[in-house]
Amino acid sequence: MTADFLTVMAIVAVLSVVQSIFGMGVLIFGTPTLLLLGYDFVSAISILVPASFAISLLQVTTAGKERVAISRHLYLLCLPGIGIGLWVIKGDALGSWINYLIGAVLLVSAALRLWGRSHAWLADAMNKHSPAYHLVMGLTHGLTNLGGALLAILATSQHSEKGAIRYTVAHYYLAFGAIQIILIAALLGEAEALLDNLPMAGIAAAVYLLIGNRLFLRTANPLYHNGLTLFISAYGIAVLLTS
Repeated sequence: MTADFLTVMAIVAVLSVVQSIFGMGVLIFGTPTLLLLGYDFVSAISILVPASFAISLLQVTTAGKERVAISRHLYLLCLPGIGIGLWVIKGDALGSWINYLIGAVLLVSAALRLWGRSHAWLADAMNKHSPAYHLVMGLTHGLTNLGGALLAILATSQHSEKGAIRYTVAHYYLAFGAIQIILIAALLGEAEALLDNLPMAGIAAAVYLLIGNRLFLRTANPLYHNGLTLFISAYGIAVLLTS
């Protein structure tokens, strides 16, 4: 094993713990981290998407009573948006201006979560503008791999229980991962890269089963929400600093 492989493996393992708890983390933090380490955009997502997909698949298939309804706009608008975004950039990362915007949106979202009255307002806004929100979220994910920024806001505005929040995020990320795998292989011609990175999926799945999910089950709902607010804040700061 090379030093680079071990470094990436360690990054995936640590971020898999985060995604095991919150439903996202591997793509959110992994993408800017690998870009800073010198990987190009398509190489970064080819490494990270299989790992993210593996955790999301486990979370969705074992959700049980935590399953909640998922908006049809995920399939009608969000996934096509991802395809359009990935086609537009053809594997080249977009300018940093959009990352500044995403970081700012996350920090505002974290601040709103600390204001109790914002939950009803956000839920109402999401219901009224769901089609447009899903399309923008898809385009953002296709262009930057950071659609989780908007997904975090959506999931927490719709649900209050940690299981429902994580299931919603995982369901979306499973769909995100499936369409990205298809497009990376067919549109970008990187099927071999995806196959080479299957060990990362195995590492992510093992971390989820052995560590991450156990931490999630032992976390009380209030502590989970506080951790999620901290997570969103950290995500926003990380995106701003790496832009």
